[in-house]
Amino acid sequence: MSSSPSFADFAIGLGENATWIGSLQGECYPSSFLSVPSLWLALTTIDENIFRAAVSDTLDGWRSQHHEQGHHQDPGWPWPWYTSHNSSWIITFDPEAEAVFVTVGGGVGWHRIAPHHSQFPEENDSLGPPDIVAWLRDPAAPPSVPMPLMREKTPMPGFGGEGR
Repeated sequence: MSSSPSFADFAIGLGENATWIGSLQGECYPSSFLSVPSLWLALTTIDENIFRAAVSDTLDGWRSQHHEQGHHQDPGWPWPWYTSHNSSWIITFDPEAEAVFVTVGGGVGWHRIAPHHSQFPEENDSLGPPDIVAWLRDPAAPPSVPMPLMREKTPMPGFGGEGR
């Protein structure tokens, strides 16, 4: 596992109208996700209410699992960036499909989680941004999957004092 910070955002729905319901900070990797029973339940459900409750339980228990911090909707978006495109993982329940989908920050597609086989995409899966330099300039620019803006879009601090 990497020592750099990692983040996961949870939502209901796909696209720009999705509703953010919470986030995790620290050790946000598939192996960590699958080791937390409430998160495993969230990943494998086909019911929105179960997804919401399981995510809430995960957010409450994330710190006690030695994973750092869980953030609920209240008091609001916890990150300095304006969209989930900067997070390591985005996990959403789509009510229309009655399924859970995941993508990575800057992802160009969604991976559907099978309810009875909660497998994340392989590292060489094509979900990630095809042009990392373009993604660094604007993580939400196409071909990234559409996601809601959580705060006003402002330049992110970059390396050497340059905005990105």
